[in-house]
Amino acid sequence: MKRTDEGFCAFQASAFEHRIISDFMVLTRDTAVLVRPEQKVRHTALDTEGSFLAWVEGSKQVFIADLIGGHQVEVKTMFEHPYTVSLLMIHQGQVFVGDDLDGLHIYQSDGSVVRQVPLDGGVLQCYPLADGLVAITGMGHLVLMNHDGQIQPDGEVRELDDCLHLAVHDSVTYVATQSGDVVAIEAGRIVWRRPKRGEFGERITALGTTSGGGLFLTREGHALVGGEEEAIEFELWANNSLLLRQDQRMRLLTSSPSPQGAILGYDDGSVFTVDEEGNFTHRFSTGHPVFQCLEYGEHIIAGSWFYLTGMTEDTVWKVEHQGMPTMLVLNRTAGTLVFAGDDQNDYTAPEPIGVIDLAGTPREVDEAELGLWFERSEAAAPLTAEALYTDNDDVLEHLTDEERATYATDPVSSGAHRHLLDAMGDVNTSDAAGTSVEENEQSQSHDEGELFDALAGFEDLAMDIDEADLLTMLAADVTDVHRPQAIAGEDQQVVADQDGTAIVHLDGRGTMDPHGLIERWSWHNERGEELSNSQQLKLRLPTGVHRFELRVVDAEGSWTTDSLTVEVNPSSTS
Repeated sequence: MKRTDEGFCAFQASAFEHRIISDFMVLTRDTAVLVRPEQKVRHTALDTEGSFLAWVEGSKQVFIADLIGGHQVEVKTMFEHPYTVSLLMIHQGQVFVGDDLDGLHIYQSDGSVVRQVPLDGGVLQCYPLADGLVAITGMGHLVLMNHDGQIQPDGEVRELDDCLHLAVHDSVTYVATQSGDVVAIEAGRIVWRRPKRGEFGERITALGTTSGGGLFLTREGHALVGGEEEAIEFELWANNSLLLRQDQRMRLLTSSPSPQGAILGYDDGSVFTVDEEGNFTHRFSTGHPVFQCLEYGEHIIAGSWFYLTGMTEDTVWKVEHQGMPTMLVLNRTAGTLVFAGDDQNDYTAPEPIGVIDLAGTPREVDEAELGLWFERSEAAAPLTAEALYTDNDDVLEHLTDEERATYATDPVSSGAHRHLLDAMGDVNTSDAAGTSVEENEQSQSHDEGELFDALAGFEDLAMDIDEADLLTMLAADVTDVHRPQAIAGEDQQVVADQDGTAIVHLDGRGTMDPHGLIERWSWHNERGEELSNSQQLKLRLPTGVHRFELRVVDAEGSWTTDSLTVEVNPSSTS
């Protein structure tokens, strides 16, 4: 039976409208700009007490700043490191800066050099241990140091070559090499070796530890199972014994210890937790490869694509960033998260360092508003009425004696009259240079008379309008309906990265709508596929010419479109 009830149809329309509006709404957290850098931010580091922050702009400029209340920075010093910075770490109140050529430099928080640690090939990774530091050099060598950065005797670690991955827990260092070896080192001695698996070799692709000291890894090998060319396996070890081995379809990209075990981030965007017994729990998915993930209290947070995604208990929230948030540091003292990232496009402005308040309650916003925190500019303080209308002469303090004399003999009112008369018509108001004070007074009086005459002329002009014509104009109906004018932005030309792709930003915020009632935004590609329902859109595009169309619809059903092309040119090295 066919329904024709108007009330039911209205209910259906209302439900559909509510579903569309809900699709645009997301939960977010209070976020603010901590630093607006002048160059791209490459590294960030925070001390354990949350008292000062360090970051690198460009390739060599190192900044050190006090962190006030977790939400403000006060730069203490800035210096230029001699070589391109490859690593930044704060350990026991000192700033460790690694480069890709000379090794490790240790600075005080005021920027003064404490020690230089020469390392062949520079330094790639460095982690603190309970009894010192451990690093991997650019030549793949493992180096043990005390807390002051002094190199310790290498002992049995000298036999390790082509080191790829490091994971640490307390005083134990786990190392994976290019050949597939995985060993545990303590006090310079190899205390455990993982048995190799597979006849044709294997490759360790990730290494990590749980909060309880368990070791987990992912490995890829060939011909492990009949009929299969390769397999990805996850292994969990505890007390030198294998607890779990299972196949996985996705690759582990990043991890960090958590109170229950560890947080795992994968290339398909999924985020899992694993406990000390090897039980996996899927938490959420970001839809894109996870750059970094961590846990703080009831918060699980992952950086992926141009967003930070978090889960607090069973609630998922998002924070947008101009760059890909690959640098996350927790300020446990203030309950905030400091984050940064680069959009990997050398032709765009530097992306800010942001700070998220993790103590507050998530709030609902339109998805198009997620970027407002970094798009706002610092507004100048509005002038008070006292400042606008004051009659003091403080400005005279900034003038020379000659300028003060000129100011005293050339009243502001005369200049104001002169400018107004010039705008109203051709009036002979020329003054000769060197006019005396008496002549100026006469001229001022003359100006005032001309001003009154001109104003009276305007009054006569207004009276010439026929009364009937005026009433007709006022009673006329305004029937013009102005459609929104979609503005997709200018055509773009960008250069691809070495992988042959580039990230582009489509921005339709320049769209004009006289009524301010746009209800729907829609970006489409050249095949007509809808890509997004927000004002802005970020895409990774291959080389070539791509065409996009922006469509907007207002509350009255009026719509319009605009298009642009994006040309991605190959780089000289791609």
